[in-house]
Amino acid sequence: MRFVKATYHSETKTVEYEAGDGTRLLKTAGTLNWRFNNPGNIMALPDASKQKGRIGAGTVYNPKKNTFAIFSSIEAGEREKCALLKRKYRNNTISEMMSQYAPETAGNDPVAYSNFISSESGVAKDKKISELDDNEFGKVVDAISKKEGGLKAGTEKWVYVTNLTVSDGSRPVADVPFEVTLGSTSYEWKTDAFGKLKTIIHMKPGMAIVVKYTNSVGKKDIVYSAVAGDETKNILLTRNFSQFSAKTLPETPKVPREKSAQKPIEYIVMSGDSLSKIAKRYKTSTDEIAKNNNIKDVSRIFPGQKLTIYGVNTSGPSTYIVAPGDTLAKIAAQSGTTVDKLASHNNIADLNKIYPGQSILISSNANDSKGKNSVSASDKQAPKPQAPVSRTSSNARTVNLNKKKLESVGSKKSNKPLALLPHEQREAPWMAIAIREATKWHGTGEKKITDNYHKLTGYEASLGSTAWCASFANYCLKESGYDYSKSYTKSSQFPVYDKTKFIEIKNPVYGALMVFRTYVESGNEFTGSGHVTFVYGKTSNGDIAGLGGNQGGKTYGGGTIKLSMYSTTKPTSRFRMTVRKKTNTPVYQIFYKYYIPVAYKEYYSKISAELPIVDVDYVNNNLFKFDSKSKSVKDEGGGR
Repeated sequence: MRFVKATYHSETKTVEYEAGDGTRLLKTAGTLNWRFNNPGNIMALPDASKQKGRIGAGTVYNPKKNTFAIFSSIEAGEREKCALLKRKYRNNTISEMMSQYAPETAGNDPVAYSNFISSESGVAKDKKISELDDNEFGKVVDAISKKEGGLKAGTEKWVYVTNLTVSDGSRPVADVPFEVTLGSTSYEWKTDAFGKLKTIIHMKPGMAIVVKYTNSVGKKDIVYSAVAGDETKNILLTRNFSQFSAKTLPETPKVPREKSAQKPIEYIVMSGDSLSKIAKRYKTSTDEIAKNNNIKDVSRIFPGQKLTIYGVNTSGPSTYIVAPGDTLAKIAAQSGTTVDKLASHNNIADLNKIYPGQSILISSNANDSKGKNSVSASDKQAPKPQAPVSRTSSNARTVNLNKKKLESVGSKKSNKPLALLPHEQREAPWMAIAIREATKWHGTGEKKITDNYHKLTGYEASLGSTAWCASFANYCLKESGYDYSKSYTKSSQFPVYDKTKFIEIKNPVYGALMVFRTYVESGNEFTGSGHVTFVYGKTSNGDIAGLGGNQGGKTYGGGTIKLSMYSTTKPTSRFRMTVRKKTNTPVYQIFYKYYIPVAYKEYYSKISAELPIVDVDYVNNNLFKFDSKSKSVKDEGGGR
């Protein structure tokens, strides 16, 4: 790799070498001539062009102030040292040369220096440089390098970058504003005269890189996202009106691919996962997983989300690029959906305004009407409770539920296929059922949900007339093969009462049952009712994000299956209800305790991952595909 620029950071004794593509090499400590790629510790001249291979300079105090040249490589520094000796000192003896090469004014001892060179090389001090044969000259050069520190190495660290250039297809575009988020910090940057954004330095592996552009209707579109890795990327963003398409330029090294294709694997995202972790686990790349699963923002994946590894996820939305002459009506007709649905899913305010090159997301079930794909109650009867098992479909997509550590055989460069043992996927299996139901009904109100969770768990009642948070939770446990409460199925307090099947835990984990209790405002008497939901994650302010049924209240038709925010220290709702036959009694609901199934205790003891930080509305809209633009409110309460 050819370096074109070097900067010396004296406080850390580090030289930062920068390559043409922006990649950095940090050389720290060691001897000065090693750090500077300067075997002879040659002083920097005022005119850098007179020192071939020089790409920088650094000032040090040893103990006097001296400024030395920094060269692009050890070899370049060695060549310049040899050229200097032959050019400047050819008519000098070794003793005469040292009085200039290592003068007393720079803190050196020229006599001791020349004695060392003569002793080390075996060449007399009074012999001129021009009189030396190649062998003698080489020995003198080596002796000087040894005297200057011997090129004792320190530490080296490579730092990679991402370079983004914006073009209209034929020339760079200047002054294009972007919001660039690196990890948790956002910046407002514009392209320079050459269409380039500031170089994005990969400060740490796994750092999320998200670039957004504000389109003509004021919405921020993600035009590029990636995870900082151990390679430099040069990305070309081609602009067509307010739409951008990203392309990795050819000088970026291609990711080596295995010679034998892998069978697709269906992976369920677990708490604590990131795309980079998953990619490393399955020996693939974040870019490939993101592309195959239609993930626009690589920093946002959700627990319970299904990803396809080594294949395209056909269950996700497809992308249609608007062509000249297209209309929303035409695209809707071709895709088997409606104009309203396309506009809703793509945040299109004006149905008459779409542009060539614009990306339109089309849901994979676009031609299904809301609730059309619902399964009848008789079809959805759960099997008898049993331990979770591996399920293999006809197209070889597998959900890994067995407890085996991922290992590999073969390599990507060999003729042997990459053999992967299934990775453990036993984290709260009932959450996959809850997410399935939330996605299926995507915000539909309880009166229109045809899956009667009371009936599916063995009781006769309707969702519209009887609180169903507990029936929903028990249904999810039952469907996943875990024991559920048959004695207290409809009670939100079932984890508290059914002590043979559930145990209390102190700290929340993904999938835990979060129980609330309702108390009378006057006297704090427990009414016997409350709410129950599944712990999904945490919000940025520390509240619990709970996924459950009978949540959202009037905004969602009396209640739906959704993610909601719940405080653990303050009342989550206040309302009036009948208590001990006394109507219109003021009550409040507040968090009580966390519980897990007894059968989950062993797995729970091994959990170390923190709850993920989630945006409740983002998950509802993007993972569960809610059509409603209503925002969740804090402490929505739940089934009474």
